[in-house]
Amino acid sequence: MNLQLALLEKAALENRLAHLLLFHGGSALHQREVALRLAKLLNCSQSMSKRPCGECYACHKISSGNHPDMLCLKPLKTTIGIEQILAWQQKVYLKHYEGKYKVSVIEQADSLTLPAANALLKVIEEPPERTVIILCAQNAEGILPTIKSRAQLVYFPILSEETWLTGLGEVDQREAATAFRLSGGNQNLATSIFGHGVPLLQEWVNKFRTAVDEKDFLKLYSLFPIDKNQAVLYLQVLAVQVQEEIHKGTCRPFEFLAIGKATDLLRQQVNPRLVIEVLASELFQQGGALCD
Repeated sequence: MNLQLALLEKAALENRLAHLLLFHGGSALHQREVALRLAKLLNCSQSMSKRPCGECYACHKISSGNHPDMLCLKPLKTTIGIEQILAWQQKVYLKHYEGKYKVSVIEQADSLTLPAANALLKVIEEPPERTVIILCAQNAEGILPTIKSRAQLVYFPILSEETWLTGLGEVDQREAATAFRLSGGNQNLATSIFGHGVPLLQEWVNKFRTAVDEKDFLKLYSLFPIDKNQAVLYLQVLAVQVQEEIHKGTCRPFEFLAIGKATDLLRQQVNPRLVIEVLASELFQQGGALCD
């Protein structure tokens, strides 16, 4: 454990943890693990020297996601909207049920819309007593400055492939290693790829590349239906592949820029089928093959 995380745990044990923490960098999995451990440290029923015990009623309920004073929030689609924050806000202001502290973990906090971020800011400015809010983000620059300025920033270093694989526990290590390779070393993307299913993702990406290489619009039909989250994930993996091929000199920057533009459109809630078809058309016009 690094010094920064050790100091966080010490502050939690001594009941002087900041009411707003901003975790950034590293992997979402590691951020989530630390957030849950802090929640256990704050609410464990054992003496200070034994916390978190992992065995008491509070620790078990936090681990299983059933503790009434542990609130977890993440995007329902590609962003966290104001409706989600307002619903969360009502729960935050309720009295504590059984915990010493109410802990809220907001994952992918850099996907908050501006109205949602402003609604969150109101809670941060007047937080209920014995409440800790933990924002988890890949990029701290994506957080509203007025929120970031009120938070204690906690940086998570990039994990090695071996550490990331170990954190997954008992899983298919070969498939997990493939997910890591497809992510280009991005642990958050690797976690999403592994959760989605590596074979399914590889099949989609290969079919898209074949359709583009052969300039065959009809072959795009087998790529649908897909939802926005799937489309964003597929294009992120495609972007990693193209970026690697640009570095090798076998691909042109245009392809990477076109994929980035398509990903941005998806995050703006544009229909995924339309986005994919427009991307394919642009690549057709630039010569067909995605990379030489």
